[in-house]
Amino acid sequence: MSKSSTTSPKSADHILNEQRVIDALRATWQPVLNAALLAPGSVKGATLLGEALVVARFPNGELLAAHRACPHKGYDLSKSSICEGSLQCGYHGWRFNPKGECLDIPSLVHPPANKLDLSHLRNFEVQERYGMIWVRLDASGTTELPEVPEFESPDWTYIVAPPMLFRSGFRREIENYLDMTHFAFAHKTTLGVAASPIVPPMQIDEYSDGFLMDAPFPALDSPHEQPGKLQQAHRRRQRCYLPNFTTIRQSFDDGDERVLVHIPSPTGPEECLVFWALAISPRFRGPTPESQIEFATRVLDEDREMCESQIPREVPINPDRGGWGVLVTPGDTLANTFQKTFRRWLLNHPTLQTKATPSAP
Repeated sequence: MSKSSTTSPKSADHILNEQRVIDALRATWQPVLNAALLAPGSVKGATLLGEALVVARFPNGELLAAHRACPHKGYDLSKSSICEGSLQCGYHGWRFNPKGECLDIPSLVHPPANKLDLSHLRNFEVQERYGMIWVRLDASGTTELPEVPEFESPDWTYIVAPPMLFRSGFRREIENYLDMTHFAFAHKTTLGVAASPIVPPMQIDEYSDGFLMDAPFPALDSPHEQPGKLQQAHRRRQRCYLPNFTTIRQSFDDGDERVLVHIPSPTGPEECLVFWALAISPRFRGPTPESQIEFATRVLDEDREMCESQIPREVPINPDRGGWGVLVTPGDTLANTFQKTFRRWLLNHPTLQTKATPSAP
């Protein structure tokens, strides 16, 4: 991916608002469920960007993601089931195939074709990858999921953890995940046992789809407590793929590596479901994978408390509307980088360009 231009697009701040954010995110792939929860022949409910969804896996493996309301009487299809190879509404038995087409209306012996056509579910693009079910609400989107080879390598141990609900905006979660100055305080009994609040020198490269930060973990030279493997000094490469797919590669002195991913999938304006996973390099010398997930869950829960305790719950999209807080460098350099690149990504997004163009008189 080529590095981004240093020039900002010529667009006024007033066109950047939360609706523009939603419009842009609708055209991106977002996780809605862990794939392991959706066995063949099962139906689940999910929420993405305020859209109530039904997600189903048919016995042949095909996936369906659609608006949750049945087109007949609005019954919640996530409370329905797969029956004889089709999704059957639990209220009146209307049946739908993986394409969302209405196959049968039981109250009509010979359902007219026009009634069947009108009863097509409002379905969305859906795919399974990295152990998660992903949905794209706006089919005009063209960006695909980032490539992370370690997540699909048979040599690495890959674990998808249970998602965690954050009652805060997705941008709050991203800034928290990128931040290295809170370890010694918010994570003082876990990740930050041997951490310093002083940020080490970091290399940041910006790209058209995000940025990469390369820096050592801010470890104390003489910690009071001997750190464990997951708390000790290591190299961190944090890659943010806009709008909200972020990986951290940890490289330890003994050659071991881990790659973590966080995707805070927005369920609403001030709430997100944080999907995350961990890839562990072969022959890792340290805690078992189960222990690593347990440790990371504790750290994430500490992050959740920090994010939910911030005011406002979401980082304002415009600095003159509530401000971003009193930021300092180098401590907040990554937060500044995310804010800058996210706004640039948003201003360049096709959905904004189309809707921001005034209509002819």
